[in-house]
Amino acid sequence: MKTILSAQNPLIKQLLELKTAKGRIATRQFLISGFHLLEMALEKRLVKLVLVLEPLAQLDQSIEQIIVSEAIIKKLSDQVTPQGVVGVCDYLPQSPLSGQSIVYLDAIADPGNLGTILRSASAFDIDLVLLSPDCVSLYNPKTIAASQGAIFSVNVREASMADLANLKKEGYRLVGTLLDANAIKSNEYEWKKKTVVIFGNEAHGISSNTAKLLDDKIMIPIANIESLNVAMAASIIFYDMKWR
Repeated sequence: MKTILSAQNPLIKQLLELKTAKGRIATRQFLISGFHLLEMALEKRLVKLVLVLEPLAQLDQSIEQIIVSEAIIKKLSDQVTPQGVVGVCDYLPQSPLSGQSIVYLDAIADPGNLGTILRSASAFDIDLVLLSPDCVSLYNPKTIAASQGAIFSVNVREASMADLANLKKEGYRLVGTLLDANAIKSNEYEWKKKTVVIFGNEAHGISSNTAKLLDDKIMIPIANIESLNVAMAASIIFYDMKWR
């Protein structure tokens, strides 16, 4: 089993590039930190390499392990207190463009919001989450951390406006979350079997081009404040979709 103790090692320098969007896109790989995420990634057969402080006896022998120093783990990990294990994973396979309950995220900018939305989507059995081309990366370390492993339990894929338009042609009802006088209260909306619910950017909401495709507008009835954080709003909508 190989041992690397210097952060100047060429492999470690190469792996540090995976902490950048450019490095991830170039290799179609990303880093995960901690045993919980490693276990979930192993179930999906995405793990290519594991860096550890001590050998993992239960790990399949087909997956290479490298013993590294605590300093290297700290450099590679996004955790405040690293658990002593970092995995190198391939990108998730592209999920099919299908399902009954679909979510489209239109230019969500904050990785923490994206991760939380994915976590809620997993909790409420959303079939598919679509990310617009200008959405924050699924593989941003903050997205992965906020998702608590949901990136491995939810079907996720990138989708264009053309994909959204095609879903509409296939009979999906496109429902947008908007603060609009004509919007239907989410707890009174009659959810159809084939629905795409759309959430917009934190600052600007749903784009004008996306809004043109909407069949219905919904809103969450609230008091005392103007709006909710998009991840909080998504959780409430997902509950309504599942139980009403």
